[in-house]
Amino acid sequence: MKIHIYTDIDTLFGRAARLWMDVLLEAGHEVEFMDLGNGTDAPLPDVGPCDLNLLVVGIFAFERFGTQGLPRHGKHLLWMLDPLTRDSAATMHHHKARLFDVLAPRLHAVIAMDAAIEAYLNRHFPALTTFRLPYLVAEKHITAPRAEAARERGVLMLGGDSPRRREAEQYFLAGSFPGLKAEFISGGMWGAARDAYRAGSRICLNIHADAQHTYFDQFRTFETWAAGTPVLSDVCDDLAEFGIEAGVHLAMAEPKDMPAMCAGLLADAPRREAMAQAAQALLRERFTPAAWRSKMLAMVDSLA
Repeated sequence: MKIHIYTDIDTLFGRAARLWMDVLLEAGHEVEFMDLGNGTDAPLPDVGPCDLNLLVVGIFAFERFGTQGLPRHGKHLLWMLDPLTRDSAATMHHHKARLFDVLAPRLHAVIAMDAAIEAYLNRHFPALTTFRLPYLVAEKHITAPRAEAARERGVLMLGGDSPRRREAEQYFLAGSFPGLKAEFISGGMWGAARDAYRAGSRICLNIHADAQHTYFDQFRTFETWAAGTPVLSDVCDDLAEFGIEAGVHLAMAEPKDMPAMCAGLLADAPRREAMAQAAQALLRERFTPAAWRSKMLAMVDSLA
């Protein structure tokens, strides 16, 4: 098959897109990669015919496709990496869902990264072919955890700005634990800089953008694990779906309790090292292309 793979932020989703490209090329498909960038107004690239468009994209491409349409040639398969909800109180994810809902009738199939997305699709778009595939990390991007002495940062939170995350930052600024600091960086850091910050931190936080839509954040967690850094996650109830055990593969706490949890973890380097090692072992066992290659190729072949 001739397959075009699209992403909209190469330094954010590019690894996931290229992971697919490697699998498809090894299987003998002809593959071309397109980075749409994070603009929303430019016309789509003028490319030739293909059999399938594999879309590994986020909201920038959603907006662009919504106004300009999907690529003219081939069928359209979207790997859905963003949570979806029609609850308007969940501002960030409700916005993504509205953009997705415009595109859904024009898609031939969607790959859901978790049970919640699959349930959303089955409820609102029951005629749409739906597959399941978690976020994956290529083995070559899993790097050994840095030694404690080589970690120049303490606690790090990378993610878009939201009132809930600003409130979480205030818990750290309250000073209940002298010497404990957390860096909250709200956007604009992708690619090599993002990797370096993660790898050089002792703990990375995952905090939900809002309290109305909580979920296990595969994208942030798996990329952080690959960088060799332990994760302290906001509370969610879907870890079992991924074979993840709180306290073994990651730590978990409500935002108000995160400073205390971080203080304890920072004082216990062996525990953090054990969590990082356990997390990477799970990545290698369950979340690399080797574990999913046959299913990935079957999804593509079903749309031939």
